[in-house]
Amino acid sequence: MGSIERGRALRRAVWILALLWGAAAHAREERIGLVLGGGGARGAAHIGVLKVLERERIPVHAIAGTSVGAIIGGLYSAGYSPEEIEKMIGSIDWIDIFHDDTARVDQPMRQKETDLGSVANLEIGIVEGRLTIPTTLVRGQKLGLLLRRMFLGRSNVETFDDLPIPFRCVATDIGVVKPVVFSSGDLALAVRASMAVPGAFAPVKHEGKVLVDGGIVDNVPIDVARQMGVDRLIVVDVGQPLAPAESVQSGFQIMLQMISGMMRDRSEERLATLTERDVFLRPTIEDVTSASFPQAIEAVGPGEAAAQAVIDRLRTFSVSEAEYAAWQATQHRQFAQAPDISFVNVDSTRSATSEFVRDRIAAETGKPLDLDALEKDIKGAFGRGTYDSITYHLATDEQGRTGLDVVPVDTSLGRTVFRTGFQINDDFQGNDDYQLNIEGRVTGLTPKGAEWRTFLGMGRVSALETDFYLPFAERGNWFVTPLLSYYALNQPLVGDQEPLLDQTLAQYRVETWYGEFRLGRDFGDRFRLSAAVLRGQDHAELAVGLPDVFPRSLVADVGGMNATMLWDSLDNVRFPRRGMRAEVSYTEYDSHLGSDEDGNLLRISVDKAFSGGRNTLLLGARASLAKDAINAEQSASTLGGLTYLSGLRDRQLIGDQMLLLRSIYYRRLTQQALLFDMPLYLAGSLEGGNVWEDYDDVSFDDLIGAASVFLGVDLPIGPLQFGYGRTFDGRSAVYLTFGSLVLPGYR
Repeated sequence: MGSIERGRALRRAVWILALLWGAAAHAREERIGLVLGGGGARGAAHIGVLKVLERERIPVHAIAGTSVGAIIGGLYSAGYSPEEIEKMIGSIDWIDIFHDDTARVDQPMRQKETDLGSVANLEIGIVEGRLTIPTTLVRGQKLGLLLRRMFLGRSNVETFDDLPIPFRCVATDIGVVKPVVFSSGDLALAVRASMAVPGAFAPVKHEGKVLVDGGIVDNVPIDVARQMGVDRLIVVDVGQPLAPAESVQSGFQIMLQMISGMMRDRSEERLATLTERDVFLRPTIEDVTSASFPQAIEAVGPGEAAAQAVIDRLRTFSVSEAEYAAWQATQHRQFAQAPDISFVNVDSTRSATSEFVRDRIAAETGKPLDLDALEKDIKGAFGRGTYDSITYHLATDEQGRTGLDVVPVDTSLGRTVFRTGFQINDDFQGNDDYQLNIEGRVTGLTPKGAEWRTFLGMGRVSALETDFYLPFAERGNWFVTPLLSYYALNQPLVGDQEPLLDQTLAQYRVETWYGEFRLGRDFGDRFRLSAAVLRGQDHAELAVGLPDVFPRSLVADVGGMNATMLWDSLDNVRFPRRGMRAEVSYTEYDSHLGSDEDGNLLRISVDKAFSGGRNTLLLGARASLAKDAINAEQSASTLGGLTYLSGLRDRQLIGDQMLLLRSIYYRRLTQQALLFDMPLYLAGSLEGGNVWEDYDDVSFDDLIGAASVFLGVDLPIGPLQFGYGRTFDGRSAVYLTFGSLVLPGYR
């Protein structure tokens, strides 16, 4: 009997030990790793997979991600739910993210006034005596700020193992083409490096390495996940399939196909290491390519469907409701709140204009960090156009206080940069010309952002202009600008009465030099007040015409004082959609300052844009009035040309007094593209204006009415219009012309 009892006790003990061993083994087997691969916009499918994992109570104990998988995986590791991640991805303005330039309305006034459409946006720099061009389409400034905001609540972790879910992401050291696995440090920087697609986003420089997209060497980082001590894996591959051979035709397409093929081969090698205990998912995503980020959210459904298709296998990872609730409480650990800021430091080691950036940062010490205000300030500083990036992170000083470290990085193009613009104009009546413009800037001459700018024009207008911009005062909002300018052009004199109406009677070659010393102050990024002392001379030489009828030579000296008030909130000067640019300028000419005659000149210019959907209405007005005119080219105004009295030739009318009213309607015909955007517009205008010699002759009754219809396209080299214009009295012209709809000056 005793032996029987002992046998039963032994069997009971063995059974209990077996249960304990099985439970321990089960617990060990339930340490689950999640691998999220790269695939651009297709990576939103990862969100659908996460939704199914949560619905089936499947805890994740480690995540490894590459590229877009690093973003989704990093957010989930940081404690965001799949629904929160989906909302984030769906709310991103991807068009804006892929265009680094700060919105024009938030750019500094200096940048607005030197960027009015006469040159293209592409810059060429000089570094160590060599010409350099941008090597990427997008520097990633806006993406960097977005990631910084997303992960700011986890910036206090020492390693990525301290996140709610331990996390790793993979980048590529392009110097040796080897993987770099981030396990600690700056989480936002790590994710940004992991998705730095070569040629699209700028690489990330970190600890002496140049880092690009991790997909080049490890697009599905299975090996990285295994090194995190997991036993079973859920692997999601969202890479885009290779293109059919017949569609691969250009050299660029062949290069992309080769890179994609090599990435696929490396991924297949990793996938071959999976065991029967792992689960592999490859969602079928038909309507979203790796580059179609505006449609990225459409990939969530296919990701969910792929997980649902293997739901029986996934359920082997499920745990009880109590176990999952305990895990989820850890994963949803509360984010750190925005701290009070005790200091703001701007790194000066990587930028020659650190004081300019510091002047822009308005974060107040002793108050909680205002992310919206900080990002607006950084975007405004970046709009200066001389930086590769401006980023920030929370830092702790020796006293244990929390503050901001802001890091501006000067452009890799160097401190000397050039922009060019080439224009062709033709009225299809034998009057055609060209214009080549070159602008050079030497930047970073002082920590507050002084620069020397030179402009050269050849063709229709020969021009040479140079100025030195020197900001000063505590916040750099005061400035002085000495300027010297020379230009020369052919000015026709056209008959305005029958029988010589619209006939060219004479043509002068007009040469003008002009100098001024301007003092001003910017009130934010939209309003400027300035005053200047000016001196100049006009010299007009008769080139075509009868010398017995027209003077052979005309010379006029000018000198005086000018005051200008400028408001500029336009989002664009080429084809504006919103905002207003308004300028009021008054000049008092004085013989004591070198002017041949005493006189005055009031000029007003207003352009206001209204938009709804694809439709825009631009209302504008110009006025140039001189009660006491000084009979100089510099104080005269011209009209003629498309939207400036359409139907007349360019600069056909010239006078000391000028009025112009115009309204331009345009509708965008093309969708906005992610990268290479060249919008096409169908437009029409109504205008009324005229010029007069004497102030007393100015009358609205004399306005010449005109209208036009044209196609406009915003090319990389500048805005181009092709159209037809007609005055209400029957004169007409066909135009092929370059130029922004909002131009500086008074033509």
